[in-house]
Amino acid sequence: MSIKPKFGEEILSGFKRYELRRVAAGLIEPGDVVYLYFTRPIAAVVGWFEAGVVYIAPPANLREVAAALGDIGLGDEDWRYVEGAKYAMLIEVKRRARCGRPLPLGELGLRAPPSYARLRPAAARELARLC
Repeated sequence: MSIKPKFGEEILSGFKRYELRRVAAGLIEPGDVVYLYFTRPIAAVVGWFEAGVVYIAPPANLREVAAALGDIGLGDEDWRYVEGAKYAMLIEVKRRARCGRPLPLGELGLRAPPSYARLRPAAARELARLC
């Protein structure tokens, strides 16, 4: 998952308990490991989280869900990101961890996805080994 460094840090620190995404290349499902690729200036995989409950709905409906969940670490910038999307995902952040070192995607033969992408099994195994 490509993410601005400030939002990635909020996830890894535990401040942000849910991540909000437009529905793009398939769905993120409960139990999926989501690797966090911090965009420039870092440009590397810095950590990961395990997806918990995943809500999929139009953004207006997800606002209602988020309000019912309480303070989950989402702000105006998160909601602007999904504005105009037909559907979005509200992804619970369960376990989270930082990699031992930032991992540039070039070392793994990968490219940064525009939002998120499902990894091939070999790439997922390699990231799990390194992170």
